[in-house]
Amino acid sequence: MNMFFTILQSINTIIFLGISGFHFYWAFGGKFGVNAVIPEIKGKAAFKPPILATIFVAFAMLGGAWLSWKPHTNSYAKILIYGNLAIGIIFLIRAIGDFNYIGFTKKIKDSVFAKNDNRYYSPLCLIISAIGFFIWWIIR
Repeated sequence: MNMFFTILQSINTIIFLGISGFHFYWAFGGKFGVNAVIPEIKGKAAFKPPILATIFVAFAMLGGAWLSWKPHTNSYAKILIYGNLAIGIIFLIRAIGDFNYIGFTKKIKDSVFAKNDNRYYSPLCLIISAIGFFIWWIIR
């Protein structure tokens, strides 16, 4: 069980570090992939994320990496327990979606973002959620 737990911790940590890296890249002017990660309305981006919001998401993903990987000691026990529970809940909600633009329940399904969301983003959120709940279950 200990090795399986470490593998799951590693998976979420690597995913969070990758997502964080992309957000830092975009915040500081990177263009690769930016057109495929923002929901669209009639072929145009639904919003333009502010740089500070993008940096905030990058740091939040670093926090997710820390929560997923941090050795589970008594000094951080409650933060790690509730943090991983929050990861499970937040990413489950993201996977389900808003019934309009994101998640499995979105109405707009023919944009580049929507297709990527169905193939990659929402399933990835479901994986992150499941691992977050599993980590929470083990350390609670």
